[in-house]
Amino acid sequence: MRSRTGYPAGTPCDRRVLAGIYRRQFEEIRQMRRNVYSLLPLRSTGTVFEPGCGTGLLATELRDLTGARYTGMDIDPDVLPDGEGFIQGDAIAGPVKADMYVSSFFFSIVPDPVEWLARVGRVLTPGGFYAVMGEYDYDALEATPDDGFSVRLLQGLRESGLYTGHGGRLDAYFSASGFTKLHGGEVLSSPSVPDRDFLAMNLAELPEKLPYIKWRIVWGIWRNRGER
Repeated sequence: MRSRTGYPAGTPCDRRVLAGIYRRQFEEIRQMRRNVYSLLPLRSTGTVFEPGCGTGLLATELRDLTGARYTGMDIDPDVLPDGEGFIQGDAIAGPVKADMYVSSFFFSIVPDPVEWLARVGRVLTPGGFYAVMGEYDYDALEATPDDGFSVRLLQGLRESGLYTGHGGRLDAYFSASGFTKLHGGEVLSSPSVPDRDFLAMNLAELPEKLPYIKWRIVWGIWRNRGER
């Protein structure tokens, strides 16, 4: 897993732009996160690990909701916040021991989710939880009008290194890796004009008038069945 320096469309990887995109995604799933929080034993959890923590937005909420010791890891030092609990590193290469894992929009960068989750299961406390706050199923996006826009966008996302179908296969990945599903669901967002900065990073040319897009966003909570 490598830190991004650019995109297929030739747009430089501007960290301020990335931070803005992360903030938009964070706000997009606010209600979904509240639902997930209500289903987790946050007050009785000792340690929480967040792979791909980005700018640390989720950490701010979690620290208000739990007394657990939080650790967030991201491969990109330019977006990683300063402060206690944040470490620069590759969470895919080396999962961290914890009682609970939480992530948002992370699985689209994991090459082999089944293999990675199997390794997570060996360091996650037996009976511990993995909570996915939100994950795009990019392959299920709907654009109106389309005119080939969806195909071009998905191609650009894949050239950026994203695995666009992982969000729609989370149940199968977790099950194959020794986890039991406790809760989960999906939300189809209201039609909206997509973030122009996000599109510019993944498309060489943008239409004069951007289409409206519906995003399918998946969430879930799984329990680790494995033994160390």
